[in-house]
Amino acid sequence: MLLDYKMYQHDTSNEWVVFLHGAGGNHTIFYKQAKQFKKHFNCLFVNFPGHGKSKPLDVKYTTGNIADKVLELLDHLNIQQSHFIGISLGTMVMTEIGHKMPERVASMTMGGAVVKWKFWTDMLFKIAYKVRSFVPYMLLYKFFARILMPKKNHKDSRSTFVNEASKLGQREFVRWTELLTVSNGLYKRFLSMPKQIPKLYVMGDEDHVFLKGAQYTADRDPDASLQIIDDSGHVCNIDQAQQFNDYTISFIEKHTDENETTPSQSKPVKMTIA
Repeated sequence: MLLDYKMYQHDTSNEWVVFLHGAGGNHTIFYKQAKQFKKHFNCLFVNFPGHGKSKPLDVKYTTGNIADKVLELLDHLNIQQSHFIGISLGTMVMTEIGHKMPERVASMTMGGAVVKWKFWTDMLFKIAYKVRSFVPYMLLYKFFARILMPKKNHKDSRSTFVNEASKLGQREFVRWTELLTVSNGLYKRFLSMPKQIPKLYVMGDEDHVFLKGAQYTADRDPDASLQIIDDSGHVCNIDQAQQFNDYTISFIEKHTDENETTPSQSKPVKMTIA
């Protein structure tokens, strides 16, 4: 079964941008990007298994098999190469795509990159997994949303993720929590990606859990750059959407095969569910 998606095709651009959301959300977390990006590029917004209208997988979730499902969708749509934009968990999946098929990746933009997190955060993930069977998942999700996005100016991003997570269900929450309990130390995976892929880390200056990990990795990768956005938390594409859009569009345009991307009205394609 193909993943659920929404696509916008541009009148003149040959460039594709694929958006990968975070755990518990769905592609609607990019609502502050869709309007602006579709004026410049072809855009594909993907829902991971169990999110939105995508069917859950019948196997244990790993970043590898989720990456395979994204690549399966790209094959189905005949998208040979694209620029990837990911938020949080989406950056983990993007990394696997970069390892599996680097020739399919024109560039990578990693917002709120989940590269390396603090010891106490790792312990909380593992505790959440242990109590998964008898604690309502939305109680746990709201707890983690408050930890990751604690400030008043993170309210919109926190509310967006909590509202979308309410559609996820207990069983799917448990499966995604299990994935996070075995994913620490990802910085080694990020650093070993093929060096020819241009990478941009976009992080909020208030992302107290993941910012240092992104700084560590970006400093050690000659093909990576880091942009820190002021007054922004983990979900920087919502907290400071205009700055995120400006930085990301500029980065993509520097790494396109086209000399110029002309803004134009894009044509929405009806969401396909398979």
